[in-house]
Amino acid sequence: MKSHDNVIFYRAIYIKTYNKVKEVTIMLSEISYALGSLDFLRDKETELKPERLLRLYGSSRIAGKYTLFDFSGKQSVFAAPIRLKPLHAVGEDDFRGFLNYQSFTLSWKERKLFRKWASEILDDTIANPHGAKLLTGYLTERKDDPGTTVLMTWWQSAGDLSEWLDSPSYDPLRQYGEPNPRNQYFFDQYHLAE
Repeated sequence: MKSHDNVIFYRAIYIKTYNKVKEVTIMLSEISYALGSLDFLRDKETELKPERLLRLYGSSRIAGKYTLFDFSGKQSVFAAPIRLKPLHAVGEDDFRGFLNYQSFTLSWKERKLFRKWASEILDDTIANPHGAKLLTGYLTERKDDPGTTVLMTWWQSAGDLSEWLDSPSYDPLRQYGEPNPRNQYFFDQYHLAE
């Protein structure tokens, strides 16, 4: 059980059986976000924060681009949200650190393979204590376009992200980030807005 900004969220359930405790991970049912100006999103954050786990991020690539994420798992209250359905998750649901956002629109066959590899790579990366410092990873699909898979990873630093993107463990996913006729690819990188 974690407490964030006066809101309690459950990420793991502890089950006691035969004097042993087993941790069972539970994913959020929905992640939503909205884009807008810093002032507008700060006002929205102030309005919603007592009831939701929100994080306001600024793009590290595009000056003046801001995104407010709602990690409460509740139905979105944004006027024009982008809603994501989590498929696989690793790490702690703190959603802090350097965020790498990657969006892949693939054919059904390619999407199935990509999601399998991405899930395995997230599991391997979070389990490796000697590799890049992955804090949290979510593999999701857009609710308005199930053909689009979004991979969001949070890192201790931009350097840790670069190390992972250049590592052999990322190789199976690298081909999907290349411009080609079978894939529409978008990415952005974010830092928490000050």
